[in-house]
Amino acid sequence: MMDGVLPPGTDSGPARLHPQSEVRSKVMAGRANVTVRGDSHVLLPGESLTIAPGEAHSIRNRDDDILVVRTTLRPPGEFESAIRALYEAGAGGRPDLFAVAAVLSHYREDVRLAGIPWWLQLPLLSALARIGTLLGRNPLR
Repeated sequence: MMDGVLPPGTDSGPARLHPQSEVRSKVMAGRANVTVRGDSHVLLPGESLTIAPGEAHSIRNRDDDILVVRTTLRPPGEFESAIRALYEAGAGGRPDLFAVAAVLSHYREDVRLAGIPWWLQLPLLSALARIGTLLGRNPLR
Protein backbone atom coordinates (compact mmCIF):
# COMPACT_ATOMS: atom_id res chain seq x y z
CA MET A 1 0.00 0.00 0.00
CA MET A 2 1.25 3.45 -0.88
CA ASP A 3 -0.13 6.98 -0.64
CA GLY A 4 0.64 9.09 -3.67
CA VAL A 5 0.51 12.88 -3.43
CA LEU A 6 -0.15 14.76 -6.66
CA PRO A 7 0.07 18.56 -6.56
CA PRO A 8 -2.46 20.55 -8.61
CA GLY A 9 -2.06 20.11 -12.36
CA THR A 10 0.12 16.98 -12.18
CA ASP A 11 -0.42 13.37 -13.15
CA SER A 12 0.93 9.92 -12.43
CA GLY A 13 2.92 9.85 -15.68
CA PRO A 14 2.04 8.02 -18.88
CA ALA A 15 -0.62 5.32 -18.85
CA ARG A 16 0.74 2.11 -17.38
CA LEU A 17 -0.36 -1.35 -16.40
CA HIS A 18 0.50 -3.94 -13.80
CA PRO A 19 0.67 -7.29 -15.59
CA GLN A 20 0.18 -9.50 -12.54
CA SER A 21 -1.60 -7.35 -9.98
CA GLU A 22 -5.04 -5.94 -9.35
CA VAL A 23 -4.92 -2.24 -8.41
CA ARG A 24 -7.24 -0.50 -5.97
CA SER A 25 -6.96 3.28 -5.89
CA LYS A 26 -8.83 5.16 -3.17
CA VAL A 27 -8.97 8.95 -2.96
CA MET A 28 -8.02 10.14 0.50
CA ALA A 29 -8.12 13.88 -0.30
CA GLY A 30 -8.82 15.96 -3.38
CA ARG A 31 -10.44 14.93 -6.64
CA ALA A 32 -8.91 12.34 -9.00
CA ASN A 33 -9.43 12.06 -12.72
CA VAL A 34 -8.70 8.40 -13.40
CA THR A 35 -8.51 6.95 -16.89
CA VAL A 36 -8.84 3.18 -17.30
CA ARG A 37 -8.68 1.72 -20.83
CA GLY A 38 -9.55 5.17 -22.19
CA ASP A 39 -12.64 5.61 -19.98
CA SER A 40 -12.55 8.60 -17.60
CA HIS A 41 -13.75 8.45 -14.00
CA VAL A 42 -13.87 11.18 -11.36
CA LEU A 43 -13.25 9.98 -7.81
CA LEU A 44 -13.94 12.06 -4.70
CA PRO A 45 -12.62 11.49 -1.15
CA GLY A 46 -13.63 8.05 0.12
CA GLU A 47 -14.35 6.69 -3.37
CA SER A 48 -12.23 3.98 -4.96
CA LEU A 49 -11.76 2.13 -8.22
CA THR A 50 -10.45 -1.38 -8.79
CA ILE A 51 -8.39 -2.01 -11.90
CA ALA A 52 -7.85 -5.56 -13.19
CA PRO A 53 -4.34 -6.88 -13.93
CA GLY A 54 -3.08 -5.69 -17.31
CA GLU A 55 -5.51 -2.76 -17.68
CA ALA A 56 -3.98 0.55 -18.76
CA HIS A 57 -4.59 3.42 -16.34
CA SER A 58 -3.43 6.87 -15.27
CA ILE A 59 -4.40 9.42 -12.62
CA ARG A 60 -4.47 13.21 -12.98
CA ASN A 61 -5.10 16.04 -10.55
CA ARG A 62 -6.93 18.75 -12.52
CA ASP A 63 -8.03 20.65 -9.40
CA ASP A 64 -6.45 23.42 -7.35
CA ASP A 65 -6.05 21.24 -4.24
CA ILE A 66 -3.57 18.48 -3.47
CA LEU A 67 -4.70 14.98 -4.42
CA VAL A 68 -3.85 12.04 -2.18
CA VAL A 69 -4.50 8.57 -3.59
CA ARG A 70 -3.97 5.37 -1.62
CA THR A 71 -2.98 2.56 -3.98
CA THR A 72 -2.95 -1.11 -3.09
CA LEU A 73 -1.81 -3.91 -5.39
CA ARG A 74 -2.66 -7.57 -4.93
CA PRO A 75 -0.30 -9.33 -5.09
CA PRO A 76 1.92 -6.37 -4.18
CA GLY A 77 5.16 -7.41 -5.91
CA GLU A 78 7.68 -4.58 -5.77
CA PHE A 79 5.17 -1.88 -6.71
CA GLU A 80 6.18 0.61 -4.05
CA SER A 81 9.87 0.38 -4.91
CA ALA A 82 9.10 0.69 -8.62
CA ILE A 83 6.89 3.76 -8.20
CA ARG A 84 9.35 5.48 -5.86
CA ALA A 85 12.17 4.87 -8.36
CA LEU A 86 10.01 6.19 -11.23
CA TYR A 87 9.26 9.41 -9.36
CA GLU A 88 12.94 9.82 -8.53
CA ALA A 89 13.56 9.49 -12.29
CA GLY A 90 11.07 12.31 -12.85
CA ALA A 91 8.14 10.31 -14.23
CA GLY A 92 5.68 12.69 -12.61
CA GLY A 93 7.31 15.81 -14.04
CA ARG A 94 10.16 16.07 -16.55
CA PRO A 95 11.34 12.48 -16.93
CA ASP A 96 14.86 11.39 -17.74
CA LEU A 97 14.30 8.87 -20.55
CA PHE A 98 17.30 6.73 -19.63
CA ALA A 99 16.47 6.67 -15.91
CA VAL A 100 12.80 5.79 -16.55
CA ALA A 101 13.84 3.05 -18.99
CA ALA A 102 16.22 1.58 -16.39
CA VAL A 103 13.50 1.51 -13.74
CA LEU A 104 10.86 0.01 -16.06
CA SER A 105 13.33 -2.60 -17.30
CA HIS A 106 14.26 -3.59 -13.75
CA TYR A 107 10.67 -3.73 -12.46
CA ARG A 108 9.12 -5.19 -15.65
CA GLU A 109 7.12 -7.78 -13.71
CA ASP A 110 5.43 -5.03 -11.67
CA VAL A 111 4.80 -2.10 -14.03
CA ARG A 112 4.84 -1.55 -17.80
CA LEU A 113 3.95 1.27 -20.14
CA ALA A 114 0.58 0.95 -21.83
CA GLY A 115 0.21 1.47 -25.56
CA ILE A 116 3.53 -0.09 -26.59
CA PRO A 117 3.44 -3.84 -27.29
CA TRP A 118 5.56 -5.76 -24.78
CA TRP A 119 7.50 -7.56 -27.53
CA LEU A 120 8.75 -4.11 -28.66
CA GLN A 121 8.91 -2.45 -25.24
CA LEU A 122 11.22 -5.04 -23.64
CA PRO A 123 14.19 -4.72 -26.05
CA LEU A 124 13.83 -0.91 -26.20
CA LEU A 125 13.80 -0.56 -22.41
CA SER A 126 16.75 -2.96 -22.07
CA ALA A 127 18.84 -1.03 -24.61
CA LEU A 128 17.98 2.38 -23.12
CA ALA A 129 18.69 1.07 -19.60
CA ARG A 130 22.16 -0.11 -20.68
CA ILE A 131 22.89 3.27 -22.26
CA GLY A 132 21.61 5.03 -19.14
CA THR A 133 23.89 2.94 -16.95
CA LEU A 134 26.88 3.82 -19.16
CA LEU A 135 25.94 7.52 -18.91
CA GLY A 136 25.55 7.32 -15.12
CA ARG A 137 21.80 8.00 -15.29
CA ASN A 138 20.49 4.72 -13.89
CA PRO A 139 18.95 5.55 -10.49
CA LEU A 140 19.15 1.90 -9.42
CA ARG A 141 22.95 1.71 -9.63
